[in-house]
Amino acid sequence: MNCLISFLNQLVYTVTRHETFKTHLDESLSFLHAPSSGRSSLSLDLSEPFKPILSDGLIFKLVRKNMLDDSWFDQKEGVCLLTETGRRNVAEQFATRLEEQYQEHSFREWLYQEALKIERHLLKVAEYQSFKRKI
Repeated sequence: MNCLISFLNQLVYTVTRHETFKTHLDESLSFLHAPSSGRSSLSLDLSEPFKPILSDGLIFKLVRKNMLDDSWFDQKEGVCLLTETGRRNVAEQFATRLEEQYQEHSFREWLYQEALKIERHLLKVAEYQSFKRKI
């Protein structure tokens, strides 16, 4: 499971970083994670409210629907890794999840909107309210 969590969280960070690049925000800006050279701390911060939906939620779906396959995993020296086939299949499922609609927007659009909300807050145009999904 850890390899799935790590891989999916990295996909969330990557998409969040891509959406953040569409704004005027500095990637080294950070509110939750310690900023460091060469790290996109802002993407890590903005990803937090979405990881339970995009990463954990997808893992639950894959398990619940019995979609995981042994060929997706490789055990070496006590470490479980995703195979190329596993990465490809999980990435395809993630791409589908990213485009799912929630309140008339895809989750990709919600990531972009979250970055815009931070930008507006820093410009003192609007108070920042984090994304919250009602269950």
